[in-house]
Amino acid sequence: MKRDYDLRVASREYLVGDRVYVLDTATVKGQCRKLSPSWKGPGVITERLSPYLYRIKLGNKMVVANHDRLKECRDRDVPKGSKSSAAALKDAVFCFCRRPYTGAFMVMCDGCQEWYHGRCVNVSPEEGTHIDKYFCPVCRALKRS
Repeated sequence: MKRDYDLRVASREYLVGDRVYVLDTATVKGQCRKLSPSWKGPGVITERLSPYLYRIKLGNKMVVANHDRLKECRDRDVPKGSKSSAAALKDAVFCFCRRPYTGAFMVMCDGCQEWYHGRCVNVSPEEGTHIDKYFCPVCRALKRS
């Protein structure tokens, strides 16, 4: 059975800071399982414990989950009813420093499509206008190896 499972498993590596959804298979007594949401999140990966295990921060809880119970969060918009999009952009975390957007100069990596504060990656606004393609230190390290 393991051999057959390993043939079809799609392993996905996540990096620290990636936003993911966690599969929720728990059933709550008195609630219809069919109408309950099957994914919790989005959460942020805080630590990689092994090639397959990740520690995820979901709200104010920390959860350890296997890679086959995770799904990448590609949402750019905030769900209705939670916050306005302007407030969400202000509260969204970017960069290595994990600080929100403050209106200062930012640059986007052409490899991972993430935004970084110019001061954190040593790129001035003047240099940013002349850069054709920018790759963050993480993507540069991955390109070398």
